[in-house]
Amino acid sequence: MDTESIKFKVLVILGPTATGKTDLAIKLAEKFNGELISCDSRQVYKGLDIGTGKLPGGQPSVIKGNGWWEIDEVKIWLYDVVDLKKQYTVADYVKDVNRVIDEISRRGKLPIIAGGTGLYLKALLEGLSNLGIPVDLRLRKELMKFSLDELQKKLQEISLQKWEKMNNSDRQNLRRLVRAVELNKSSSKLDSRLRGNDSLDVLKIGLMAPRRILYERINEQVVEWVKNGIVDEVKRIIREGVTKQRIKNLGLEYVVVVEYLEKKISLDQMIEKMQSKVRQYAKRQITWFKKEKNVSWFDISNKNYVDKVENLVAKWYDIRKYAAKS
Repeated sequence: MDTESIKFKVLVILGPTATGKTDLAIKLAEKFNGELISCDSRQVYKGLDIGTGKLPGGQPSVIKGNGWWEIDEVKIWLYDVVDLKKQYTVADYVKDVNRVIDEISRRGKLPIIAGGTGLYLKALLEGLSNLGIPVDLRLRKELMKFSLDELQKKLQEISLQKWEKMNNSDRQNLRRLVRAVELNKSSSKLDSRLRGNDSLDVLKIGLMAPRRILYERINEQVVEWVKNGIVDEVKRIIREGVTKQRIKNLGLEYVVVVEYLEKKISLDQMIEKMQSKVRQYAKRQITWFKKEKNVSWFDISNKNYVDKVENLVAKWYDIRKYAAKS
């Protein structure tokens, strides 16, 4: 048999925040001899723990390493990958996640990707085209010195096809012209791994809940974050030299905590505003994941949904691979 033609099996647990993706993924990892891989654009940052939901429910035992955590003896990769002062891109994620999938699979374990950042998942499985090309700050600085007319002529010179596809509004927009020139100059450097990994045999499990239940869980989750010290977490990050603006750029609950520390809102207002922002985020996630193809959806409000998920995974994943180990 040609081993090069064998596809690595990868289980994906996706869905909006507060649906218990990590909790379920840990259970499946224990049952199917797997290891988790985070699919979250903020869990990659060191010290950003509470608001990003790194910890599952209950009182788990946690060991922290460089680029991974171990929770109840199950390893979770792509936690604490980079310092918060640095920028971690989609391209970085695709590079790292492909490496980790390869390592886990070659050790005979099942990679289980769990998270709610749909763009990262799309980048891995389908590729990102232009979105996968990182910003070229040196080139951008040079291009920003050009006039509108000069940028228009430059784009026409390097890609008349791109120029003809742009509408009149885009042609009059300096920022979009700069990005168009940047993309055309950088496209040849696009890492092939950003074009999607077609060497994977993927099963996608989607978690959902009735909107009322989901929002209740989000509200309770935010209260837990406050009890667990999200305000102290932000204070510590600031003491370590991370600017407030950088924290605000993280969005959602973190920008609200900064507003509270700046005494712009009260504690109760902070909680209510955080709950509102996270609910809005969940709504955007739901909209995104509705477009995701080939997903088996499960309602977490059904008591036996975990058993149904396990049965589906067992049929897809060769049960003989882990039966001897259980």
